[in-house]
Formats: sequence, C-alpha cells, structure tokens
Amino acid sequence: MVEVKGAPEGRRDRLLPLLALAILQAQVIARRSPEASAPLAVVGAKRVHDSLAGGMERFVQEYAPGVALGLIDLEGFQWFHGPGLERLNARRERAAQRLRVRTPEVASHLFSDLNQWMLKVLLAPQIPPDLLASPRAEYRNASQLAAAAGVSMMSAFRFVRQLRVERFLDESAPPLRLVRLDELLRRWQAANLRPVREVAMRWVLRRNPAHQIHDALRAHAPEQSTPSGRSRRDQAITARACLGLFAAANALGLGLVHGVAPHIYVERLETSALQRLGLSLEAPVSSPDVYIRVPATPESVFRGAVRRDSLPACDVLQVWLDAAAHPARGIEQADMIYRHVLRPLLEKGQR
Repeated sequence: MVEVKGAPEGRRDRLLPLLALAILQAQVIARRSPEASAPLAVVGAKRVHDSLAGGMERFVQEYAPGVALGLIDLEGFQWFHGPGLERLNARRERAAQRLRVRTPEVASHLFSDLNQWMLKVLLAPQIPPDLLASPRAEYRNASQLAAAAGVSMMSAFRFVRQLRVERFLDESAPPLRLVRLDELLRRWQAANLRPVREVAMRWVLRRNPAHQIHDALRAHAPEQSTPSGRSRRDQAITARACLGLFAAANALGLGLVHGVAPHIYVERLETSALQRLGLSLEAPVSSPDVYIRVPATPESVFRGAVRRDSLPACDVLQVWLDAAAHPARGIEQADMIYRHVLRPLLEKGQR
C-alpha cells in the first residue's frame, strides 16, 4: 500500500514531517486491507539531494521498522529501500541524460515580437490589404522572408526553424505555407493574454471626440505615410503611434463595442509624445478620454498597422489578439473578427 507526499522544496525539515504522515497513513491502509499488504511511504520534491536518503532511512528504522521508503524528485532521482524495491533506484545523471535525448529541439520563442510580425507577413496574402499592412508574396525560404519582412536573416531562419519543429509548416511544397492554423491561432492568442502597460488620460482641451483623436494622431506624426514604412531617422524623431483595440476595430469597419474610451498605442511613453497628442499629464479622477498603451510587441503592432481615412490603426490580427484579453466585451469583439475574417481564412486553408 503506497502513500505519496510532495513538498515544494526538497529540504529535510519539509520532507521529514510529510514522511512521518505518509508512514502513518500507509500503515493504516495496509492494516485495513483484506489481503496481506506492506506499507510504502514515498516523499518527493522538485529536487531532492541524494544525501537526504541516509537520514530518512535511519528515521524509518528507528520509528517505523518494516515500512518501505521511497525518495524521488522531478529530475529523475529515485531511491527506494525495501524488499525488492532497489531495482527502482535511478541516479540523477542517467535520468537527466535520458530526458535530454527524448526532449525535442527547443528553438526561439515562437511568438516573440518579430516572429509575430513575420506570422502576419505569411498570413497577409489571405487577408485584405485594407485590414493588414504587409508585403504580399510567396517565399521559398527564410532569406526571401527576411528581405520581405525587413528582419535579419538569422531572425527569419530561427523563426522558420521553430515553425518546422512545431509542425506549423507544409513540408510538401517549396513555398513557406502555414498549416494547422486553428492550433497556431489558438496558441498565438494565448501567448498575448498578458498585462499591457495602460495609462488613462484626458484631453487638455476638449473638442469633438471623433475629430480630436484624428487631429491628435495627425499632429503626432504628420510626415508618417505608414507606420511600417518610415526610416530609422524618422522613427528617432517621432515615436510611432496608432489606434488600438475597439477604436481600431471601428476604423477597420469591424467595430462591435461602443462607449469605451479609445485606445492609442505609442512606442514610448514620453512627455513630448503626450504633449503632441494634446493629452494631460495628470491622471484623470474618473471617466478618462483616452487610454494610452505601450505595446509589448511594438514591431508587430506598428509594422502591420493600416491607414483608414488617413488615420493609423492596428491591423485586424492585432485587434483580434488585443480584444481577447480585454475585460470590456473583448471576447465578443474578438469572436466577431474571428467569424468574419479568420474563420474564412481557416476554411480556405483546409480546402
């Protein structure tokens, strides 16, 4: 009869009380068994030092002779004391070696900033240009993808390798074509469910809200043709900015949620940028006019942004990702985009 206990740390003062409890419970269960049974008490933690085995064995011999003992950890260490149990023993070195052999290659994070941008580039041919600003072509290898996406060769190579490792690339044809899109999109969305730096603000001078946000973004970057098409010199002069979340969804013609203060993405939360936008630096007491966000993935956000009525706005994929993590009817907005834009994309890929 086996009783197993686990501790958050593999220290003697954590494991010994659990061992005593496991011994008592295993003995009681063994006594109540209708068949002849022997008790086995097993304790473990994430990592247990080998030197603890001797002390545990002495404790059992002194206070519970006849009870078998097991000591295990998550790194493969196994130590057992009892009739016929020694064959279960395993040293950490051999176990670690087995784990290394069985573990597949771990490449770069699939949903890093530039990787998300390259995902948009690969998906762009199936998404209307007015919903996603991106080059649109077929790419036979990582070098062609790097040139089109404006990233380094090494970044594109690591990205393509990661897609292959996780079986998201069609291996039957030379062009880079994504497969298993439903699983890829699900994981992409899950990777973006994290807190975003957001600041509530008010306009210094209030005017017509629709015109005010349009004029503010135009004044913020008057020379900007598209967020993804500026030189590094331009970016150094003026940080990028665009509409986000529900305001972006409305600009794309896919809006569902109304009555929420608009969100603006800015590349850097700087005094000069807020002044150009005409926003007050003092936090509002209630009912903010605008929410300012600093994106965790700025290249993916700003390179994919589109212009609607000369107003920069997040692309449809970015709105879908951001809305799913927003508490104010975000799930409904994300589901609407999924039904109208992404589900047809998935159905086309399956055909």
